[in-house]
Formats: sequence, C-alpha cells, structure tokens
Amino acid sequence: MEKVFTLAELVEEYGTEVQKESFKKNGNLNRRSFGSIIKRVEQDWESVKEEGRGSKRKIKCSGKLEDKAMKKDGRVRSGRQQVEHRIPMDIIVATHLEYDMTNQASMSLGKWAIEFGLITELEYDLLRSRHNSKKYQKHINIAVELGIIDEDQTKLLDEFTQYCLEIYGQLAKTLEHMKKCGIILFYENWKGYCKDGKVDINPEIMKKIEKTRRDLMEKHDVVEFNLTAHGNAKKVKNFKREWKEALAEVKDENGNKLGIKYYWKEYAVILKASSKAVQRYLETYCADALEAYVTNKDLFINENEADYVLKRKVNIMKKVEKRHKQKLKEYKEQKITFATTEEEKWIRFFYTQQELEDIIAGYDLGVKRLHLQNLYMERMGQLFELYNIKGYTIKNTLKESLN
Repeated sequence: MEKVFTLAELVEEYGTEVQKESFKKNGNLNRRSFGSIIKRVEQDWESVKEEGRGSKRKIKCSGKLEDKAMKKDGRVRSGRQQVEHRIPMDIIVATHLEYDMTNQASMSLGKWAIEFGLITELEYDLLRSRHNSKKYQKHINIAVELGIIDEDQTKLLDEFTQYCLEIYGQLAKTLEHMKKCGIILFYENWKGYCKDGKVDINPEIMKKIEKTRRDLMEKHDVVEFNLTAHGNAKKVKNFKREWKEALAEVKDENGNKLGIKYYWKEYAVILKASSKAVQRYLETYCADALEAYVTNKDLFINENEADYVLKRKVNIMKKVEKRHKQKLKEYKEQKITFATTEEEKWIRFFYTQQELEDIIAGYDLGVKRLHLQNLYMERMGQLFELYNIKGYTIKNTLKESLN
C-alpha cells in the first residue's frame, strides 16, 4: 500500500493540536515539529520519504504496518529507572504474553510477578505476610532455624522485604512502557472483600478510603514501616483497630454499607499486538536479545530467566552494600549527648560507652552487630538465595513450615 500526503494532510492526520494550530497560523512547520510528526508517521509505515521543500513538500509513505511500530526516538530507556535486570524482565514479560501463558487477565501485581516468574511463591508469601504478624513470624522462624539471623536480628528480614517489594514498582513500569508502545492493554482497578465475597470499588470511593487511612495514620502517628515492623506497638494496634472499624463502615455510591474486610489493587494485562510487534519491541528496547530470541525461543527464554535472577541479585546487593557503608559511617560518627554535665556523670557511672550505644541502637542492635562484624551483606545474600530456591524438595519443605 502506498499513500502520498501533502504537508497539510500530514499535519491533519498525525499532528498534535498545538502543531495543527501552528500550521494554521504560519502555513508551515519548524524543523522540530516536522521531525516529531515524522516519528509518528514511521510508526505506521515501513518507508517514509520526503519530496520537495517548505510548505509545498510531499511525504510519500509505503508499506502500511499492521501493528504500530516502536517510536524511533533513539531512547532505549525512555526515562525508566536504571536497574540491572530491566532488560531480562522486559523480555520475560513480552515472551510470556506472546505465548499466552497467563491464567487470568486481571490480577494483583504480586500475582502477575509470580505468573511471569519474576518472584517465587515463597517470596510472594513473604511480601504478603508483612500485613499479618503471625505469618511473618513463620518467615522469621525459618530464617532463624537456618542460622541466617538470630532472634534479635529480625530487622534484617524487614529490610530484605523492603528490597523485594521494589519488584512491584519495576513490573508496573515495564507494563506501562509496553502499554505506551502499543503492545498491551494495561489498566488498574480496585477490589474489596466483604461478607458477600469479592466486590468492585470505584475510584471515588477508593479516594475516600485512602483519605480515611491517611487521616488515621496521622492521628496515631504511624507510617507504613511501623505497620510492617512494629506490629506489637501500642499505637500500631490502636491504628489497626480503628482502621478495621472505619473500613467496615465504607458505603457504596447508593449509600449501602459494604462491610469491607480488606482491599487490593488488580491490574488487567491483555496482549493487543502480534508476534511481529513483540519482535519490534525487543529490537527497539532490547536489541542485543533479538537474535537469540528469533534463533531459539525456548532456549532463549530459559537462559534469560537465569540471567534475570542473577542481575536482580546484583541490583539488590548494590543497595545492600550502599546501606552497609552508610551505617558503618553513622556508627563511627555517632555521638552521645547529655542535657547537663551532672547527668552525664550520673549515667556514665552505671553504663559503659558501648552499653549506651547499644541502648540507643535499641531495635537495631542485632543488625548493628552484623554491620560491625561485616556480616550484613553475607546474610542478605543468604536471604536472597533462600527466597529464590528452585529445588522442589527444599522449597516444599519450607512451604510446609508456613502452613
């Protein structure tokens, strides 16, 4: 198929409202605006040639594409966060969707992460347990029994959980990027669970729920970390009790009480492009992987999954190392101050310098010991290996401990 556009026709078909207004006013386009329009044209046509100059030029297009191509802007990342495992993660998601290996169209990000093989079921259980102290305690017990942490080092598992949680945001960015590239349909919706089962929560009601939660968190002086790490604190218990009552009182648009027990966000992900479009996505954003993908898809997918796990560990361990160095510096520069000289003499009569530093460390004392003994990074690495176990027997044994 071939089509020839005049400049006016091209602007009308592919220009933004601003570009259309500019052309209407000036009868021509500056170089930047014209270049921007041509990039959009190239997403629809295999060949785009410009003939002539100025307002009289014509644009000859041939080879109409069935699926919109990637925008040729030279950017591999499009502003996305620099993470080592971004490319293998993109490939895993793209190929998984192409093979239509998903069981459902709408799931939480956590379940999508499992579906794509980005996290193990064990890691997913860890991330979910941060809202349930009894379940979380089982994960603590496993880490203690395996000798990874001691009883006073549970904060290490808290910190590891926070590193693992980052995968949800990274996956969301990958899906958003694929949506912009025309590969998938991707949108979110809120769900709740009440006595009658699963219900949809519309955006307006969700805004009210989130505002109520923020107000209660401010009232009880708690932040998200407190809810995860300090479940037995009085202010956390008070918040949870009042929040449970407030959630149960939420009403729908008709004024009916929903009796919500808990809620979550689901994401619908539907492949809208053909296999060729997936290949063009890889060509544009994961160019080094394309040849292997085309040559032997099955082998490529297996090797890429291993590459993903390795690079994700590298990403997490870089952050772990940065925190380790930061904490060592804090401990070295730590100073203990007193209100008066008399107070200092009195307190130092009963406590050594080390004891005072340990009192200040409080909940962090066990982890502080790991930092000072240079064991912090090693234990974090062991936690990563634990939650990425592929061995069936060991994995099932661990899962049985959680039941």
